[in-house]
Amino acid sequence: MIAPYLYQVFLNTPNFSINSPDNSGVLQIINNELSKFKTTHQINSDNETVHFLTQADKSKIQNALLDFPFLEIFYAINSFQEYNCDKNAYDELGRFKFSDSLQKKYKPIQNRVFEKMKQIHQNHESFQKHFSFQNIKSSFYLSHDIDSIHGSFYQDGVWAIKHGRIDVLIKLIFHAFMQKPHWFNMDFIMKTEGAYGYVSTFYWLVNRGKVDQRQTNSDYDINDLKVEKIIQQIDQSAFHNGIHKSISTDSFETELKKMPIKVNDNRYHYLKFQLPHAYKAIQQAKLESDASLGYAEHYGFRNNYGYPFHPYDIENGKPYDFLEIPLHIMDGTFQRYLKIPVTETGNTIIDFLEKNSENALLSILWHNTFFTNYKYKGYLNEYKKVLDYLYQNKWNCQSLDQIKQEFRWKMK
Repeated sequence: MIAPYLYQVFLNTPNFSINSPDNSGVLQIINNELSKFKTTHQINSDNETVHFLTQADKSKIQNALLDFPFLEIFYAINSFQEYNCDKNAYDELGRFKFSDSLQKKYKPIQNRVFEKMKQIHQNHESFQKHFSFQNIKSSFYLSHDIDSIHGSFYQDGVWAIKHGRIDVLIKLIFHAFMQKPHWFNMDFIMKTEGAYGYVSTFYWLVNRGKVDQRQTNSDYDINDLKVEKIIQQIDQSAFHNGIHKSISTDSFETELKKMPIKVNDNRYHYLKFQLPHAYKAIQQAKLESDASLGYAEHYGFRNNYGYPFHPYDIENGKPYDFLEIPLHIMDGTFQRYLKIPVTETGNTIIDFLEKNSENALLSILWHNTFFTNYKYKGYLNEYKKVLDYLYQNKWNCQSLDQIKQEFRWKMK
């Protein structure tokens, strides 16, 4: 239940390693806090505690957690603030809004859970006896959502007309005629990252077409021979493929069958998901990882924790089987939502990386469209600026397989 889960959080955070096999003192400290919380709020069981933490009255919960650091960790890491929300907490796409979050209210868009864990270790002798602690240099994960391949002809074409670039327009028409769309650039992406010795994951949509005025799935056919060929090429390299769950009523099982190859990993399209329903669907599909837990509107830590983790299954009182890889940085956040000038994007990201240079695995999403220099002019240079920083400062790039191997919880 809750105490064993919290112990797993410490056990599987890379900064903590076991000194002594006896964990009874650690579990006693956690259980003492849980007992105190239950007594204070007239709660009889762990199930009732979870029900309390996931209720709609968020202000009541926040006040109740002030003196309970373990439960604050449990609440934050699992994004319980997003459970059982009223409809006003969601945006027009049905996503939990950053403006309704604790991160917005209290400005803790940071690795707060880790800092709490560090304080607990410093304040409790039993934790110091059982766990040794060390700060660890952060690493990073690169990924790309493939939302559009053919959109360049129209979107870059409009840009070319507005800017009087007839040469660009002619080039786009030629590419379209030769069936070599400008945004079909996965080879270029792999070459760009490979020059640094880095690898990444490509998340693919299997459903296509416009959903409504705001939402669109892909503009490509997942079974197109050229698409299948590049997916196979990626699969046979050190890079990886995943599914980009579409906006549709299709189940994961239905969408996974449409993929040309077997994949085990997901990111939701538009980062559109609601908890706990999304976690249940991922578990039911027996996927190995999800990489959706980030805000579209702001960069940083959506659950105030810097490492991949196993979310808590509130129905079964144990961790889910899949690994959640939080998302921290997305290109569209700076361009669409924060409206940061293109030339300041790289430095803004680097500043965030410098502030979190220890004790995190930072996930960076850069769409294939942002590797082009017409509508998205300048963003390729900003991405390279970030990669240059990571390379020069000797950050370690982790592949999806490495992440799953290192961060999948060793249940004890």
